[in-house]
Amino acid sequence: MNDMVNVQLVGGPMDGGVLPVDREALDDPEPGMDFVPEDSSGAPDDDQGLPLSRVLYTAAPGGPPDVWHWRSWVP
Repeated sequence: MNDMVNVQLVGGPMDGGVLPVDREALDDPEPGMDFVPEDSSGAPDDDQGLPLSRVLYTAAPGGPPDVWHWRSWVP
């Protein structure tokens, strides 16, 4: 049994990409997660001048739980 599903990513550095996630992640009331993208070359720097290395994608409120939208870079 496969407990993974593909989530479509919209916007940001992973636009058009697909992220395999545990099926349980879609059961969360606010599905989404932060993760290290394949390419973080466009990441801005944090307050100490270090590049932010993670991206945050979440489902839109009321939208499909398997389509996650770009929110921001995160530390």
